[in-house]
Amino acid sequence: MSEYKRRKGDSAPAWMVTFADLMALLFALFVLLLSFAKMDNESFQRNAGPMRDAFGMGDKILRTTSRDSVKVGEAGPGEQSPTTSIAEAARRMQAKQSFVFQFRRTMERELADSVVLLIDEGNRLIIRFPDATAFSAGSTVLAPAFVPTLDRIASVLQATKGRLVVSGHTDDTPIATERYRSNWELSAGRAVSVVHYLIDKADIAPDRIIAQGFADSRPLVKNDSPANRAKNRRVEISIEITAWQS
Repeated sequence: MSEYKRRKGDSAPAWMVTFADLMALLFALFVLLLSFAKMDNESFQRNAGPMRDAFGMGDKILRTTSRDSVKVGEAGPGEQSPTTSIAEAARRMQAKQSFVFQFRRTMERELADSVVLLIDEGNRLIIRFPDATAFSAGSTVLAPAFVPTLDRIASVLQATKGRLVVSGHTDDTPIATERYRSNWELSAGRAVSVVHYLIDKADIAPDRIIAQGFADSRPLVKNDSPANRAKNRRVEISIEITAWQS
């Protein structure tokens, strides 16, 4: 009896069994995670079976197909990898900051006098100027006094890469002249005049620019006073900057 008690006292505590099982499961988990570091279909299927049995998951572990196998850090079809996306976003942000700095330095006087406005809308920047600044009433011909301002705007745009959208806007006052049947034609004509100048005089690549006319369909404020109507009559250059040529 004493010999039996001595041997029983030398045995491992009961909790060691549970602890050993836990360590085994943790080891299996980390092996599975390591195999997922390069997640291809063959590796997943090879490890999924034993792990499914070890954790008692049955068929709850989903199977993948060769179409779904993607290595961690790599992009799937038609997608950018996380590393590429972050680098691209950082590059665009730097280009945007460079443009804003240069534009404010070049257009300091016009910005101070509200002749030109620069609006930051996150993924794009908008250069806005009232139609009274750039055009005479009912005309699509650029005002001579505005040409030097547009030259300075163009000098900053030349250092960018990305799409430019020039849009014309009017108030809700109807127009019907021999040349312009409606505000749609007037607003589009003003946008086209700015586009022609940027292409012909500033050497902006034509494939970068789009001209649009919105008439009074996108007012900034209600057309309920002369001052508000003047705000709605404007031309905007929307810039989606993808790079900056320093």
